[in-house]
Amino acid sequence: MASVIRKDYTMEEYEAKYNEIHRLYDLAEELVNTIESEFVSDPSMQLEIVEPLINEIGDATDVLTHEFILIAESKKNKTASKASKTQVESSLRKIFAALNEYHNRVRDISKKAHGAIMNIADPIVSKIQRHLEQVVIVFFEFLQISLQSIMNKAELESLKSRDSRVAMMMHQYALSQQQS
Repeated sequence: MASVIRKDYTMEEYEAKYNEIHRLYDLAEELVNTIESEFVSDPSMQLEIVEPLINEIGDATDVLTHEFILIAESKKNKTASKASKTQVESSLRKIFAALNEYHNRVRDISKKAHGAIMNIADPIVSKIQRHLEQVVIVFFEFLQISLQSIMNKAELESLKSRDSRVAMMMHQYALSQQQS
């Protein structure tokens, strides 16, 4: 399978990209830390709000790091990649869905409290969302993943407006499909 961007990466560049994916674990750990924060009056409620997102990030990051290792090894050995585009898309889609579900849980709690309550985890969730976009770009560089199947239209448009490389890579991918 041809990659969208044809570039020879050094092992240091592969390692940096791997670390970018692996950072999702650190961000999930930041969510865990909100449960015992001094600013949380009900730790069990906070756990209920963030636990599904923490679990989804952990499970998906396990898959994503494994798949990226397969990509890096195939490039190092100059063999066909054994990475699964389907596994990558599914894992990324699960995190985006878990982010949306988190926002829905916070919104529901806010409605019950009759006010716009911000959860202590909201800034961390925003960091996760931005970082996840960078992880999507990493995989988009190596696999012809379908961004439309991973994220909703608003998320995709937002990503394209924040990072012009995405629009260019999508254009290159479309051109390669036409030439096939």
